Amino acid sequence: MYLKYWGFRLPPFENVPSRDIFFRSSQHEEALMRLLYAVKNHKGAAMLTGEVGSGKTTISKVLKDSLSADQYSVKTLINPALNPLDLIRAILFCLGESSDSDSKFTLLSRLQDRLASNAEHGKNTILIIDEAHLIPGRTSLEELRMLLNMQSENRFLITLIVVGQPLLQENITALQPLKERIAVKYHLKPLDLRDTVRYILFRLKSAGADRGIFTKEAVSPLFEYTGGVPLRINNLV
Repeated sequence: MYLKYWGFRLPPFENVPSRDIFFRSSQHEEALMRLLYAVKNHKGAAMLTGEVGSGKTTISKVLKDSLSADQYSVKTLINPALNPLDLIRAILFCLGESSDSDSKFTLLSRLQDRLASNAEHGKNTILIIDEAHLIPGRTSLEELRMLLNMQSENRFLITLIVVGQPLLQENITALQPLKERIAVKYHLKPLDLRDTVRYILFRLKSAGADRGIFTKEAVSPLFEYTGGVPLRINNLV
């Protein structure tokens, strides 16, 4: 009923990440550009952090959609809370390879072959690991570092994009060899008041609104209550 009343084509404040409603604040644009830089310059790894609901997953989706399928094989791992062997299996599964082995050597050999094959066919392999702060312990993180040892002609065979809450940065900082491999880092902060106003107007317009609904005076207490976090704004509005 409210959709028709306000002239919306769809609910304006859904919490499902979508590139179609990607709000390009200056910092979200900066985060996307840095990740694209890492990918297109064949860096080994990049890290994007931010609080829950800051827009990290949406940025990773936009990144994926920005890359040509002819040049890039982009896969996303969304449940990385795995022990080292299962993490390798999950990565193989993402890449479309068999993971039915208990031998770490066999699994890593298959992974190396897949990455090399992609490179031979002119495709760069990009693995986005969402919720990467959930990776348990140093040993699983160490496996990610070992992936970056897979190189050919002085180029990485894979670019890792690790995305997660601030705990991710703490975990990686504690593992110096992996920290040194992270070529690009960016932390998303909450929106300021100006961008909160712009965000709300953007979401309303994207949903089809053709008239004003919120005054700037109404947005100010909303900003104070939500702290400028997009997820909280969506839930409240």
